[in-house]
Amino acid sequence: MVITIRYKGHFSFLLTAVMSFAALIALACGASAIEKPAEVLEKQVGVYTQLGTKVDLNREFTNSQGERRSLKAFAIGDKPIVIAPVYYKCPRLCGLLLDGTYTLLNQLSLLAGRDFSLLVVGFNPEENFHDAAALQAKFKDRLVDNAATSTSSIQYLVGGAEEVSGLMNELGFKFMKDGEDFAHSAALMILTPTGEISQYFTGIMFTPLDVRLSLVEASKGVIGTAVDHLLLYCFRFDPIQGKYTWAVVSLLRIGGVLTLVGLGLVYLLYGRRGSRVVGV
Repeated sequence: MVITIRYKGHFSFLLTAVMSFAALIALACGASAIEKPAEVLEKQVGVYTQLGTKVDLNREFTNSQGERRSLKAFAIGDKPIVIAPVYYKCPRLCGLLLDGTYTLLNQLSLLAGRDFSLLVVGFNPEENFHDAAALQAKFKDRLVDNAATSTSSIQYLVGGAEEVSGLMNELGFKFMKDGEDFAHSAALMILTPTGEISQYFTGIMFTPLDVRLSLVEASKGVIGTAVDHLLLYCFRFDPIQGKYTWAVVSLLRIGGVLTLVGLGLVYLLYGRRGSRVVGV
């Protein structure tokens, strides 16, 4: 009987300790936890690719200086557009996305403001251009060397509920309010100069070669070198791997052409030698 009482006492103490520890963890993680995970799954928060969808570039947004214009006016007319959806008071993921984006800008040989437009668009319609300006100021010194000339050309935008909802739906960017924060994903969208969605890059780190090729492809021949266009002939974007990979059909075509050229050279070489032998 004594043993049983001791066992129950120890068990009760252990149970209390475990529950207390769990409560402390919940309090510590409450700021970053999703309050209603079932609702998040039901609403399908995430990035849903809609390649070829036409984005309405006539929607008006306001930049970090308080200037209200259409998306088209904030972009360079004949160059691709990169859109980074964020909310400006995000405590975690949006900052990581912008960290990765600015790292990418420092590594790309293509320049924002010259070869493409970068629009950082807030998806929380309750935020204003002061919120956009505050976050932009945190990143203004992140660009170095040639990329530093792009600082003034990067636009941080906010919009009303109708403009934000319309744009995010066209981009396939699904999010939802979760307490004081938002449940959302991280991604960059590549648009053609006329607004068609050309490519998606999800995550917070981006490979410069893949992004460069996607921008060249989206530009429809406006930017990039002859080497870039040759690479696009040999590479195709693999949505499963999230990067450009060798295009087998193109390689076979190139291989076939080289084989024919080689056979032609062999025929010319040995055909001439054969003619000389007969003449002797």
